[in-house]
Amino acid sequence: MNSSFTEMYETIKKYDTIIIHRHVNPDPDALGSQGGLATILAESFPEKRILKAGGTPEDLRFLGQMDRVVESDYENALVIVTDTGNEPRIDGEHEWMKKAACWMKFDHHPNEDHYADIEFVNDEASSSCEVIYEFYDANKEHLELTKKAAYLLYAGIVGDTGRFLFNNTSSRTLEIASHLISFGFDFTQLNRHFIEKKEKVARMSGYVEQNFTINEAGVAYIIITQEILDQFGVTRDETSSMVGIMGNVEGVKAWGFFIERGDQKGAFRCRLRSKKAPIVEVARRHDGGGHELASGANAANIDEVHQIIDEITELVHRTEEEMA
Repeated sequence: MNSSFTEMYETIKKYDTIIIHRHVNPDPDALGSQGGLATILAESFPEKRILKAGGTPEDLRFLGQMDRVVESDYENALVIVTDTGNEPRIDGEHEWMKKAACWMKFDHHPNEDHYADIEFVNDEASSSCEVIYEFYDANKEHLELTKKAAYLLYAGIVGDTGRFLFNNTSSRTLEIASHLISFGFDFTQLNRHFIEKKEKVARMSGYVEQNFTINEAGVAYIIITQEILDQFGVTRDETSSMVGIMGNVEGVKAWGFFIERGDQKGAFRCRLRSKKAPIVEVARRHDGGGHELASGANAANIDEVHQIIDEITELVHRTEEEMA
């Protein structure tokens, strides 16, 4: 059961040190919700220490830098986690985090892991940035929303709605985006950050377009090995913009982007997407989770990759039969 935004605000008031985390391999919503909330709290409570924990992918540095956080910072601190449905996916030193006095969670993923003491989760919201905005809006007589915070929250909403193309975009999402734009940041430049690519990324995107496979069920997939990454000089983080390429192809109903992990040769990180079939049920069977139509999973080897593709194919067939 969700805590009230008032209870969350009153809890935040009690702590002198607040450390904000989000998930590993962050996307714009993870960084936007983390940074947006940190900025709101720093402006509203200048006497508090507000720290952002975790790493930052090179291609998203325009959304800000993380702070240096040490073990002693967690003593009597409040830990806030944004945009992270499962505790194992939190980016940070988990042993250090256990020393915190209290945990709080803001999220929009299905609430299957109640790891926080106080939480607010709305899985119908477009993004965690939308949830953070609602927290601000409920306490706006006490909280300060600045141009910088508006920029970060807008970035996360744009990222998780696919620039308002995805069906998680509601009238409330657009209302919030409109208010954020009114703060006067350059939203056209921000949008360019999302669509501009380095030359090496553009060339590898062409490789993806030329080499993906699509089966009879309309399931598309591509397997990216370390050798392919080395060929184009592209990092794993830089492939995030390529995930949607197969979804733009007519006839594709679901797709998987399988990229070899750097920490475990022969294992793959799986980015799964779908237009109608609830792809998250496949992800959960393979050490993953996420949203109904956009999820992540892990495959221990190439055989498990093909097993995931088979399960997606079966899911698409079953979904179409149910909708017929």
